[in-house]
Amino acid sequence: MPEKKVIPIEDRIPKLKQQRRQKANRRFIFYITVFFILILAVIYFESPLSTISKITIEGNHYTPKQKVLKESGLSTDSHYWDIEPDKVAARIEKLPTVQSVDIQKVFPSNVTIKVKEFQRIAYLDKDGSYIPILENGSLLPRLGKGQLPINAPLLIGWKQDEHLKNMAKQLSKSPQAIIHNISEIHPAPKKGGDETVMLYMNNGLKILANISNFSEKILAYPGIAEKLPKGTKGIVHLQVGAYFKPDQAQKKEGAGDEKK
Repeated sequence: MPEKKVIPIEDRIPKLKQQRRQKANRRFIFYITVFFILILAVIYFESPLSTISKITIEGNHYTPKQKVLKESGLSTDSHYWDIEPDKVAARIEKLPTVQSVDIQKVFPSNVTIKVKEFQRIAYLDKDGSYIPILENGSLLPRLGKGQLPINAPLLIGWKQDEHLKNMAKQLSKSPQAIIHNISEIHPAPKKGGDETVMLYMNNGLKILANISNFSEKILAYPGIAEKLPKGTKGIVHLQVGAYFKPDQAQKKEGAGDEKK
């Protein structure tokens, strides 16, 4: 068997010392690096660099930016790393015009607030002026002098109560093609109860319906309307079932035509 080469201890000691020195140097560099990172972190968190430098608000049309900013609780004095997006969004969503909020943190110090508002669904005729109504029933400031309602029904004779809010919510769930063909909506309690409403359509027809199931029942209207001759006057009843009843005047005209 070949003899193993034996390295004298005198030759091994320098190599061991060198290895230990290298390990010690690496450990020292590691500790120094960690130390400086900690120092930089402390400086960063205690300096203006860690505070918000810019707050951007997007998507707001009805809600003033200052109102959104106030409800958010954020400012350029707020620390970037202290921001909790869910909590900030929840505060802003308490505003009656706001449906949802998305908070985006953009490193190193920017924050973007994306607002989704409830849409305008109708107008309330109040004391000779027009008040926009949102999907959730919230009211916006009155239109300015000379401004007129466009692309939405006009609610006439309504009180600012739960019926108004429920009507707005039902309109928001209804097809826009039908909503744009509604001219006016009036409460009609004498024709069936507190939830009964009378709609006046742009084509001259009227609709009698209930608030509670309006968005469901109104779907039957286009099918009934398209089968009626142009210029027909009467009421489409959507409270129980769905049927058309012509005006008395048209009934008499029809009877007169038959006698001829």
